[in-house]
Amino acid sequence: MRLFSFLLVALLGICFIGTDGVDGHPQTRQRFLRQQEQRQKQVQPLQTDSQPGCALTIELTVEGRRRPVAGNVRITLEGAEKPLELGELIQRELGWFAMPARETIQLPRSKMTVEVLHGIQAPIEVREMDLSGRSEARLRIHVTPFYSTSERGLAAGNTHLHLMKLTHAEMDHYLRTVPRADDLDLLFVSVLRRIPDERDYITNTFTPGDVERFGQDGVQLGFGEEHRHNFGRGGEGYGHVMLLNIPELVRPISIGPGIMGSGTDGLPLRQGILKTHRDGGTVVWCHNTFGHEDLPSWTRNLVHAQNIFDGGSHGAYDATFYRYLDVGMRVPFSTGTDWFVYDFNRVYVPLEGSLTQKKWLTQLQQGRSFITNGPLLEFDANGHSLGDTVKLDEPGTITLRGRAVGREDFSHLELVHNGTVIERIATRRVGDHFEARLNRVVTVDQPGWFALRTDLAAGNNAFGKPLFSHTSPVYLEYQGRLRFRAEVAEAMVSEMTASMDFISKMATFADEEERESVMKVYRQAIQSMQERITRREQE
Repeated sequence: MRLFSFLLVALLGICFIGTDGVDGHPQTRQRFLRQQEQRQKQVQPLQTDSQPGCALTIELTVEGRRRPVAGNVRITLEGAEKPLELGELIQRELGWFAMPARETIQLPRSKMTVEVLHGIQAPIEVREMDLSGRSEARLRIHVTPFYSTSERGLAAGNTHLHLMKLTHAEMDHYLRTVPRADDLDLLFVSVLRRIPDERDYITNTFTPGDVERFGQDGVQLGFGEEHRHNFGRGGEGYGHVMLLNIPELVRPISIGPGIMGSGTDGLPLRQGILKTHRDGGTVVWCHNTFGHEDLPSWTRNLVHAQNIFDGGSHGAYDATFYRYLDVGMRVPFSTGTDWFVYDFNRVYVPLEGSLTQKKWLTQLQQGRSFITNGPLLEFDANGHSLGDTVKLDEPGTITLRGRAVGREDFSHLELVHNGTVIERIATRRVGDHFEARLNRVVTVDQPGWFALRTDLAAGNNAFGKPLFSHTSPVYLEYQGRLRFRAEVAEAMVSEMTASMDFISKMATFADEEERESVMKVYRQAIQSMQERITRREQE
């Protein structure tokens, strides 16, 4: 049963993450079968029934930790083109399998290469093994990280996660193994609804009580929901938004006949967002630009952070983050994985003392974050850290210092000023990893912002996913003002007006009151943005 169940996890792990889609949720059976076939082709079957095997016990330890840790393992027989399928473990990408801190695997009695990785702060450790003529063997691998986020007081979180088609025991095992193997500190497990698929959404059974139970075991989990609306099963509707650290579910969880198969489109996301604010929760917009209610929500200062690359690659930095910053909004960067933990996606924020949902989310809301699936970033401006505001009353200079460190070659570290890359620093190999450093003085005479990122075209990480990393900004307030580009604001007004027209054509409303409850969300935001434009013109 265990073998079957984790093979199922392996098949599902890739099935819901297509990078070419705008929404990580609606999946066709045809796509599922294609993804399943692709995953199976990445490994070769493990066959030990025809001849005696060897029981290899693998234990992984990390410098500075007293106990063994979970990790990811990949085993390839000598001369083989593909890694072995390790059916008792949780399959990841490219032949990697998540394993607990100590695991015994039945393997052929032959020569092989064993690779182990833990998180993103340590190199991949490689060992050559010869199990010929042996019935059992032990392999203890000690990993020395090239970087320590814990020493720097950083905690890694995933703000968007769901699991499906698992039993409670399988879900429990997945949540205790994979986050530890990837060196995550906090995952927000969220409830979502879709008729009829939700019968398989095992994380819909998750409760705030489960958060406490996992916390006592050293695995930090957070609780929330994905509040959402689509036109059709997966078409763009009002959007998807994570409501995190909420005391109770915000209902209805999913809105409209596109997702629920009945009802109307007469309820905007706004009501659920406002309730989350009243309850002291955190609002994170999902899937970058996906959804029409994103602009109205950001315009009214109702979103705490913006997700990108959570289950897809829809949009880009300049489609949300940069243009929001261009109209004076403060936009913390965030990310997650949506269905299963298919990549190393994470958000780092600094913390003092013990980790809690509330403390971590507070730091995220304040913009103290950077996102990554590999490169680790450091950045300050005149000694100010991420999310801070540097204030100038007259032209002056700002000293910018930054650093990026990564297991894989991320090609270049890039300094971004007001959406434009103004410096690129090539990586250099330092021992078992890559680094790039920034030290630059910039003269400024206008409001704006600075951030660091790595080259999106640099290559892939150990799971074969395109490398990314980006800090939240350090803001520059000049003569009491933040950056504001009227032409960008006017384009947003036009976009929100177009959204109203689109919704009028697509939505089903029971009456004029329902229509008004949706349309006023956009009218209020348009008015607010127009008032900002007018104020700036009068200054």
